[in-house]
Amino acid sequence: MKQSGNLEDFIEEYLGPVIRHDAERGGQLLSTLKQYLVLCCSKQETATALFIVRQTLYHRLDKIEALLGEDYILPEKRIATQLAIYAYEYVNGPIA
Repeated sequence: MKQSGNLEDFIEEYLGPVIRHDAERGGQLLSTLKQYLVLCCSKQETATALFIVRQTLYHRLDKIEALLGEDYILPEKRIATQLAIYAYEYVNGPIA
């Protein structure tokens, strides 16, 4: 996939708006999304892992939803989004 360019297209399809938002505004939405999905969408555990208050997490999740659509958490799209995050890390290195 990487050689054919399909990997970058896949990443763009599922994460493009979040990546652009972070690049333009110096945000942390991609790392928040990764942690949230890794922790099975547990808001309490995600806030704790990111060392932020839950209200900050809610604000970030609202922004992620606005960028990716409210269906980003549905099982079939969630799996693709997680795969896109790992593909992003494969291409660009670990998400800080």
